[in-house]
Amino acid sequence: MKLSYTALFFALSLGAHAQLQLPLHPEQRDGYRIPAVSMPLGEDRGSAFYSESFDTSLNGWTVATTLGAVDWKWTSTGPGPTASTYPVPVLNTSTPSGWAIIDDDFEGVSGASTNSALISPVIDLSSAPANLKVEFDQFFQEFQQDQTYVGVSTDGGATWNEVEINGGVGRDGRPNPELVDVNISDWVAANPANVQLRFRYESTWDYGWQVDNIAIRELPANDMAIVRANNTAFDYANTNFEFMDYSIYPLSQLAPLNPSATIRNKGFLEQTGVRVSFQVDGPNGNEVNTTSSPSIFAPAEEAGVTLQDFTPSGALGEYTLSFEVLQDATDDVPENNSSQSTVAVSTNTYAHDNGVVTSFQRQGADTENEAFEVGNYYVLTQASFLTAIQVAIHEDTPVGGSIYGAIYLPAADNTTHPDLLELTGSYTVTAGDLNPIGGNNFITLPFPTPVQLDANQAYFVVGGSFDGPDNIHFATSGISAEQVSNIHYPGLSVDFQFFITKTPMVRMVISDQVGVEELAGNGLSLGANQPNPFSDLTAIPFTMDAPARTALLVRDVTGKVVLSQDLGTRAAGQHLVHFDGSLLPQGVYTYTLSTGTERLTRRMVVTR
Repeated sequence: MKLSYTALFFALSLGAHAQLQLPLHPEQRDGYRIPAVSMPLGEDRGSAFYSESFDTSLNGWTVATTLGAVDWKWTSTGPGPTASTYPVPVLNTSTPSGWAIIDDDFEGVSGASTNSALISPVIDLSSAPANLKVEFDQFFQEFQQDQTYVGVSTDGGATWNEVEINGGVGRDGRPNPELVDVNISDWVAANPANVQLRFRYESTWDYGWQVDNIAIRELPANDMAIVRANNTAFDYANTNFEFMDYSIYPLSQLAPLNPSATIRNKGFLEQTGVRVSFQVDGPNGNEVNTTSSPSIFAPAEEAGVTLQDFTPSGALGEYTLSFEVLQDATDDVPENNSSQSTVAVSTNTYAHDNGVVTSFQRQGADTENEAFEVGNYYVLTQASFLTAIQVAIHEDTPVGGSIYGAIYLPAADNTTHPDLLELTGSYTVTAGDLNPIGGNNFITLPFPTPVQLDANQAYFVVGGSFDGPDNIHFATSGISAEQVSNIHYPGLSVDFQFFITKTPMVRMVISDQVGVEELAGNGLSLGANQPNPFSDLTAIPFTMDAPARTALLVRDVTGKVVLSQDLGTRAAGQHLVHFDGSLLPQGVYTYTLSTGTERLTRRMVVTR
């Protein structure tokens, strides 16, 4: 397919970019979500002072809907069918005979608002201990305009204390089921014999909420928990694109990581000696062992702990980052005390994704006929050259579809397109390129000429397609922080760039040598191969002012060595080396001539 790139060429602006705040992409009811992760069912959670499993009905719970026509209901089947590619899943509950649901996705109407509450009968907790929590299983994912609240009344529903939960959880990667707990001790204290619980859902046509296995239990005395752990100090509102969290770092782009952990006292006793230990184990063994200074945490207190910065040693391979919260007392709930993540160091691959296909991204319902691009922002710490873009394609993509790669500078604001720097050639997708869920096959899209990249500059790197509706499905893997991953519609004049929370499997292949002809310093010069491009044989000329032992090295765009040849000791003068590229795949390659003191590199292109 011949592609027209006319709509993609915008004026370049190499100056400093303003901080963007792109809107969330209005997908087709988020039809391409990651399959939910199950948690163990039927686990022992201790004795309860009240419980409700909704096995056969709402069992005395009442519904109060003050806005809209969508109500809480009892279900044994889950959400109704919708037009989404993957409908909202059934709650993975330990009591599959029934649970409570408000099914806004199926029963709601576009633009219609809802405010509906599920209210318990009166619960007598006068004989219960003073320190209590309500816990429940749920499945929930956020769209755009939804809030969920858990509340308590002790005066017959005249007044309610409530707290919002699920705020900012995003659309993707929600556990199913997810065990949630809320401290209700202070609310119950006003009148323990007259307690009512309330689950309130407020939205403008979103997904809905499913809950089950509601129980009131005693809070543990000692329960410090890691709420979240971060490898870097990325916070877009404060740092812009700096300190983004990458899954793979090229060796040349290694920089200090800034680990931190947010911890919370979920017990009812004050905790002393609270500290976070941090450990890094790399390919060559342990690299970091450090612990934060001890502190005191009051009940329900939550705070962030910044840990020692570290830079991976540079050994190629995977690094495991382990976080653990410790305290003087023995923790009653040790399973929430730790968190672990991994990063990798490679020779020249830069990546955000987790490497295994979990879902896909394509155009939204309102833009399915438009050209579109998906990708991630990257910031380089050292100047380099972009030689290729790697993308993964989901198996729902028809064979014969056409893709390309592109690199942009960020736009000056969210009303203009990003500035195009360079495009790769187009590539036709084959059956061997397709990935099922769990796949990890990438397509390499080389640039005709490597693109020079500056240090401390953000770049938007994408895979794109001009194909029509329901064609290219770019694979995704993992969850992105807001603004890091984006979908771009290059042909639209308005509403053309949005952030997404799934991470596109779009990677950079960089080199600190490609595209740089290292000029002769001690009498060595390297000429351009002829012919170039070539399909089988080409000749590489070089000149030496003095005898020297020489060698030739040929690499592909990923940095893999495809030829290493010792040319022996060559006399002073002009020389010619013949290279046979007939067995190489089509693409861009580099050839490096080296002596004991000099090294020169140039590019060549193999065509078919």
